[in-house]
Amino acid sequence: MKLMERLFDNAWYVASADPTVRADIAAELLRAEQAHDVAVAEVQRARQVSYAAVALALSSINSTRAALGRAQTKAEAAERCTHVVDGHAFAVTRAVGVTGAEEVVVNSCTLDRTATLTPPLATPFWTARLVDPSAGTDRVVHLGSDEHESFEQACRWVSVGSL
Repeated sequence: MKLMERLFDNAWYVASADPTVRADIAAELLRAEQAHDVAVAEVQRARQVSYAAVALALSSINSTRAALGRAQTKAEAAERCTHVVDGHAFAVTRAVGVTGAEEVVVNSCTLDRTATLTPPLATPFWTARLVDPSAGTDRVVHLGSDEHESFEQACRWVSVGSL
């Protein structure tokens, strides 16, 4: 993926975090679902008319199915990116780690980097496992003792590639 494509994608993900944009995406999905339902009903009616009418109705259902697929993909992508930090969109999830502690997994919506934050256990610091497959990076670092500061550091690494 080219840099300009990533910047454009990131801008879209950041914009999609806005509640009004999310509402527009949801409305677009609803319209696509309704149009597809109407097309399915048209096929049912066309079956009572002729084979030619069915063929015409099927072409309509194909286009509404494609539009529905695009709207669903767009809604899923917007839903997946949950946080915006310093102008970059992230998908943040929480999971129970190997130690039983709840970990915070930070993924970029446009880059291949992942940071997994582990709360302080043996040390007073948050720990982050930083993984960047394209650079061959897989290392563990200690961050600060403050959860929010550590989260921001992890996000900075994911978006920029350095702490």
